[in-house]
Amino acid sequence: MAQARDPYRVLGVSKDADADDIKKAYRKLAREHHPDRTGGEDTKFKEINAAHAVLGDEDKRKLFDEFGYQAFRPGFNAAQARAFGGGMGSGGGGIDLDDLLRNMFGGGQGGSFSFEFGGPGGNRGRRGFGREPRRGRDVEVPTEVSLLESIQGAHAQFRLPTGTKVKVRIPAGVRSGTIMRLKGKGGSGSDGGPAGDVMLKIEVLDHPLVRIDRDDIEMDLPLSFAESLRGGQLTVPTPTGTVKIRVPRAAQSGTRMRLKGRGLPKGGADTRQGDLYLVLRPTPPTAPESKKLESLIEKLDGLYTASPREEIDFG
Repeated sequence: MAQARDPYRVLGVSKDADADDIKKAYRKLAREHHPDRTGGEDTKFKEINAAHAVLGDEDKRKLFDEFGYQAFRPGFNAAQARAFGGGMGSGGGGIDLDDLLRNMFGGGQGGSFSFEFGGPGGNRGRRGFGREPRRGRDVEVPTEVSLLESIQGAHAQFRLPTGTKVKVRIPAGVRSGTIMRLKGKGGSGSDGGPAGDVMLKIEVLDHPLVRIDRDDIEMDLPLSFAESLRGGQLTVPTPTGTVKIRVPRAAQSGTRMRLKGRGLPKGGADTRQGDLYLVLRPTPPTAPESKKLESLIEKLDGLYTASPREEIDFG
């Protein structure tokens, strides 16, 4: 079986890396080595998740820096290890990768004494026989969804750190920071206890044209110069469906058009929707050196009766 490697090397970060650097490195590697993308074995993906399980948690990271992987073996006691001078730094000896994942996410059960970190669903083990049932650990999994998925809702498939695939319904209007709880999908319970939960922490990815402002959606709408000058009716694709709008004549860049009820669900008992704002963005042609375009520019320039900057006065 594969042995767990130094988590700092796995994620490619230095030992003084901050939490944001670790998070960015983990997400980048998890996307690159996701089995659904590579079509290969998931050993590398497991290794990345195991490394993040250690370095992504401040308490676990401190224990690893002091004792290495032995801190995550069933029955380990940090106070006793310190009393006997057992600190090993980030070496810590080898440990099987699958065993590490089971201990980190499944609440290791080996031996007559077990140890689990505190936190949601976490408990400390008891010596001897007749131990009380213990609930498995809850596991938080960063989960990215596209902006369109967050607005329209979608069915999405994710792979948990244990390798299990789950299919989840992403509700329409989900926001960044939303926690979706999957009951019973977390760490295994011990002594007959129930499994913990998996909490998918949603992060909505950015879109180059669209922004979210609470319940409202703001979308940049590119227009040709002719459309902005002429005005009139246009059919426009938006994140909440195709709409027909009437552009005012001689529309300026930055003009906002409000479409009521075309935004995000307000949530809770409120069934109303937010609004959609289209921000008009006249866009120049892609052939600026064309002779025909140059002639049109000269004609257009001749329509100005005064400089557009004539009214600027600072004094």
